[in-house]
Amino acid sequence: MSSTHRALAASIATVLAWTALLLVLYVVLISAVTPLEWAVGGALALLGGCAADAVRRAERPAVRADRRTAAALAALPAALLRETAELASAVSRALFRRDGGSADDGPVVLRLPAGGDPAVVAVLLSATPGTCVVDIAPGRAPELAVHLLGGPARKASPVERALGVRRPA
Repeated sequence: MSSTHRALAASIATVLAWTALLLVLYVVLISAVTPLEWAVGGALALLGGCAADAVRRAERPAVRADRRTAAALAALPAALLRETAELASAVSRALFRRDGGSADDGPVVLRLPAGGDPAVVAVLLSATPGTCVVDIAPGRAPELAVHLLGGPARKASPVERALGVRRPA
């Protein structure tokens, strides 16, 4: 049985199980069930079964992780500490200067290496206080639009280096 057939069978089983469970619950909670109530209950239970299948598929996304992901996870604690200190420093400077922050902060485009999973890279980069991924541009060579604390002049974080992302010149 191929993976497509297994996925289809799992979806059908999920929809049927949830539909039956929801319909039984609906019937138990109503005292006298008319044919119209059976039809409405069945339709809504089927809708609930389809929603349950969508949640089941969404909670197990296909993630491609490689050696770069493991290296980025290893670099994450040091990056968290360093960037938390940088963020605290930037906030205190902004509070005492009262100018609203640095004009250097701004969006930067990062190019992913071949084979990199944009979702995994976005999560790892956004996990650090100095980087916030604001957009993922799909394509053969996906690009991430990120906001960097310190702007484009800021040197690459250990997580960026481990992931192999590049800043266009």
